[in-house]
Amino acid sequence: MTRRTYQLTATREGQWWIIDVPELDYRTQARKLDQVEHMGRDLIALMEDIAPDSFDVATVIAMPESVAAQLDEATRLEHEAREVAAQAARDRRAAARALHDTYGLSAIEVAAVLGVTRARVYQLLDEKATA
Repeated sequence: MTRRTYQLTATREGQWWIIDVPELDYRTQARKLDQVEHMGRDLIALMEDIAPDSFDVATVIAMPESVAAQLDEATRLEHEAREVAAQAARDRRAAARALHDTYGLSAIEVAAVLGVTRARVYQLLDEKATA
């Protein structure tokens, strides 16, 4: 026998979390997010006249649209930053390779021009081959 699962939707309104139980068309409230499941279970148990531990709940926290938009923008910017960083790394490797191969600079000279250590120059030259 499978246990029934009720959905709880928690939405912040002022100082309260409003907890909707769509299957029952009832709602309750809680002060803190960690009280949402308990309050939802109590409501369901009361309205259905069943034990609070005889069913499962799935809680969905409704995010304010403005916050969701901010998070979407943050995700977009993080993706863009990764792409820009990858391009910068490719350009840095190309610059090191050009100084070394095209202009004949030694690793020590490339390091001085780029302002990095000689070990980093070797990494950049090696990364070109493996990247």
